[in-house]
Amino acid sequence: MNTPITLRNKLQLVLIITLCWMFFAAFSFINNYYFVKDLVALNKLSGNYPFWADFTGKLILGLFGGVIGGYILVFKMRHMYRQRSFAFGILNAGILFIVFYLSLAVAALFFMGFFYFLSQDKVAHAATRSWQNVIVNLNAPSFFITLCSTALVVSFTQFMLQVNDKFGQGVLLKFITGKYYHPREEERIFMFLDLKSSTSIAEKIGSKNFFELLKETFNVITEPIVSNQGEIYQYVGDEVVVSWPIEKGLANNNCLMCFFHVEQLLKKRSDHFVKNFGVVPSFKAGLHVGEATVGEIGVIKKDIVFSGDVLNTTSRIQNECNNHNVNILLSAQLLDRLPADQQFVKHELGEILLKGKQEKIKLHSISLTD
Repeated sequence: MNTPITLRNKLQLVLIITLCWMFFAAFSFINNYYFVKDLVALNKLSGNYPFWADFTGKLILGLFGGVIGGYILVFKMRHMYRQRSFAFGILNAGILFIVFYLSLAVAALFFMGFFYFLSQDKVAHAATRSWQNVIVNLNAPSFFITLCSTALVVSFTQFMLQVNDKFGQGVLLKFITGKYYHPREEERIFMFLDLKSSTSIAEKIGSKNFFELLKETFNVITEPIVSNQGEIYQYVGDEVVVSWPIEKGLANNNCLMCFFHVEQLLKKRSDHFVKNFGVVPSFKAGLHVGEATVGEIGVIKKDIVFSGDVLNTTSRIQNECNNHNVNILLSAQLLDRLPADQQFVKHELGEILLKGKQEKIKLHSISLTD
């Protein structure tokens, strides 16, 4: 599976988190610095407050905190939080940080003080003085202000990660920058993934279990879609609509490999699905390429929407899978633009008149070489 692409996306998120945390550290220090300067100017305080040494220290703390925190949130905790509610992820991230921060601070303050006092006193007295030093630092108002403000930053970071997952990879940034505020034309590849035999499965296992099957299946296939640079455009019942900008979809045959990686992963998890649902899900897919109009739509519930004949044609292509007893069909327009790859076997089905269309379209099925 094309896992390096997923790794790159995760590393990009860690980099963004690190930069944001460094900015927060710098902003909070500058705010405190000029607050103290104001107090000095008003003769409420006296003395000097060096800027660059402490400012650099704050940036370094922000750097290490962002790298470590970003790594934990993106690589270690993200999958778990995806399976839980928004509130759980936000609160849990903040609480875990507080516990970790307190544990680390207590341990660091105690042992640093202990080794310092040990050079001046006996072990028992050094331990007592070190613990007293810990209590003094924990009672300092600035300690809890720093603790709480940083915990809020961690929780907000987790919130933004969940919002990014909610809208889809990169969609939140497009909303923020207004990329599709005005409609625009884009050449795109679309794939309609439809769960096979969904009606009979639903009748067999019941509505509630069928919903759980869909939920579990969509969770499983997300990774191969993202790994092949696909963007999940919509979930429509038991169907998933995936889209690629033309360059990303053609590169390394990502749009084709996505389907086969989905099937491979579902087969790999077959024992899990049989154990929990009594069936192994599989998909049929239709793929096509063409111009689509994309833009923001809606007032209360805004969304980025694609429209155009390419979507209707792709849907009709997918519907032909049952008629030809194949799992994947794609148009000749798309196949002709894909890079040659010996691992694929092409099966030409000829020109077919799709439902609702007036002109025939040449279709092909694809399989992998043994």
